[in-house]
Amino acid sequence: MTSERNPPTGWVLETERTTHDELMGRDYTTVLYRQEHSRKAVYINEVIDGRNVWEYNVHHSGRDGDLGTAADLETAKQIAYVFMSDSVARV
Repeated sequence: MTSERNPPTGWVLETERTTHDELMGRDYTTVLYRQEHSRKAVYINEVIDGRNVWEYNVHHSGRDGDLGTAADLETAKQIAYVFMSDSVARV
């Protein structure tokens, strides 16, 4: 189940969509958060790892952007929210 809470102050959910890919024969989800009044963004997308397992990759724009991977979307969003909350606290 996906969290319905709002992103931290200063961040907005720009897009969240699930698309069916005929070639892969499965649905996949992508999420994009943007920081208001800046060019910073946090992305969540599904990737396949070396063990042939689908996971959610979380990364942000800019240098050293990898924030981690998660087995489910809810956990991936939690990773993103921690990063976004930290970036708000640093301002």
